[in-house]
Amino acid sequence: MKTLLMLVAAAFVLASCQSADHVPFRQMSEQELIAYNTSVPLGDNVYCFEDVRTGSFIRRKYCLTLQEIVDQVNDSSHTLGVLNYGGPGPFRGGGVGIGVD
Repeated sequence: MKTLLMLVAAAFVLASCQSADHVPFRQMSEQELIAYNTSVPLGDNVYCFEDVRTGSFIRRKYCLTLQEIVDQVNDSSHTLGVLNYGGPGPFRGGGVGIGVD
């Protein structure tokens, strides 16, 4: 009886480790990704890219949803805007100190 109870408990623990939300996109083929993308809304579509780093021949595959790609582009453009045009500072009316408000 103890053994059966331990097996049932172990099965519950192993089942709880399995997550339906965690899908191994990097291991999917193109056909599987296409099938997945047709079953989810547009913002949840997954796109995979291969990246080759400078000085290395090792390819790294990473996958992002369309919403994650859009968020990264927005973050990058915001960062570039701050670098190019400056953010709120002491002379732009947004900071503390002597400046023209």
